[in-house]
Amino acid sequence: MRFSKAIMLILVFTGLVGCDTKSPPIKKPILDSAEILIEERVEVMEKIIEPLAKLPSEILDAYYTESKVGDGRLGPSDFFFYASIKVSKVDAKKWSKNLKKPYNGVTQFSSPEIPKEWWLTKEKFMKLRLYETKTYFGRYNGWMAIDDANGLIYVHTFTQ
Repeated sequence: MRFSKAIMLILVFTGLVGCDTKSPPIKKPILDSAEILIEERVEVMEKIIEPLAKLPSEILDAYYTESKVGDGRLGPSDFFFYASIKVSKVDAKKWSKNLKKPYNGVTQFSSPEIPKEWWLTKEKFMKLRLYETKTYFGRYNGWMAIDDANGLIYVHTFTQ
């Protein structure tokens, strides 16, 4: 009995030694448009949206990145997705038609961990109206910020 308790304590201790509670979780990029040509960026964005909804207009360009926290072994992994979609200025309003406010009260600014030149600033974010992401991206957590004047749609979604 004492021997099995000692073994159990050793196993628990060695399991905890590998846990570093001081370091923040590392977000590993799993999808990034940085080195991809415009045609492929648009095609990927269409493949993300089209199984869920009809595209309201043509996508002229798209940038995106998705990172993952966790390896899925000790609990689920979390995903953080960011995108900037360029559409014609005339069509930008079509993207918000019939959309609701963001679900779950998600209205905080967020940006990719590695800064992207195509991502919006917090100042610009504060001036835009936010919409839900479920319709086009299938996730309840997040927002779409639509810049009608410039034909830009910013998307942030996450799982948790």
